[in-house]
Amino acid sequence: MRAYGLGPLPGTSMSEAAAMVLGETGDLVHLPQLPQRGIDSDPLGLTAALLPGIPVDRGPRGWVLRPGNLRLRDRWLRDLDCCQETWTDSKGMIVPPQVKVQLVGPWSLAAGLETPRGHRALTDSGALRDLTEAFIEAATEQAAEIARRFEARVLVQVDEPLLAQIAAGGLRGSHDFEQIAPIAQEKLGARLHSVFDSIEAETLLGLRGQRPPWRAIRRSQVSTVLLSHGAIRGTAQIDALGELLDSGMRLGLGVGDREVRTLIHEVSPADDAVDLFPEIPAEASLVEAARAYTEVSRLAS
Repeated sequence: MRAYGLGPLPGTSMSEAAAMVLGETGDLVHLPQLPQRGIDSDPLGLTAALLPGIPVDRGPRGWVLRPGNLRLRDRWLRDLDCCQETWTDSKGMIVPPQVKVQLVGPWSLAAGLETPRGHRALTDSGALRDLTEAFIEAATEQAAEIARRFEARVLVQVDEPLLAQIAAGGLRGSHDFEQIAPIAQEKLGARLHSVFDSIEAETLLGLRGQRPPWRAIRRSQVSTVLLSHGAIRGTAQIDALGELLDSGMRLGLGVGDREVRTLIHEVSPADDAVDLFPEIPAEASLVEAARAYTEVSRLAS
């Protein structure tokens, strides 16, 4: 059983966040995300800024596919520099043997980015294709860069916060009266599989805070799926989760206000296919986040 953080942390200091992550997780650290720093630290915008050949800029309602500036990419590189400095010991040796990077996946990118005409890129098949191809290239480049900087094994976490909404047809279009049609879970999973199959690193699919779209998860064939424990309730959900574990997929389970050990033993008595991560409230401080990391590490030991 492994323990690690998802990515987002409270506060605005990258050096403090990186030091906390190293101190509480050690062998498997993650690059901190600090959304409280403002729009330049938005995970979707930061991921989009890394996509080669896909210019993005801030629009009136969100991120738009149009030429912008390089502030976001510069912020990403400065954060990498800070983590590299924080995670290097007095002898110049990089401390963590494994580093996890988090990126927003192609489906949620396409749902969150607008075309110049104001429509979600999700509704444009050409834009979706281009975003997916650029995402694969960006993920590959970043994994290689992180491996070079930290001389560590790299894990790539692909977050799809809007996947369940996309599957259910729960997204509005360019105006309040337009509803985007649902997309079949097989199609969602197939595109994700093409992404995971192209990344030469262990991959994780982040689906925290949503009802798991089981068919899409199975079709994706990702190495590890990350779920909130509160989303897994009832016999049908537990059975579906058990089928995933039987297929060889790992489970990352959020630890929050429910007794997590009971659920783990229901779906995987041996514990060897289950990872744990802390569910940190948005209003938490970095000190409170550190306590949550400590508790998760204790449960996993």
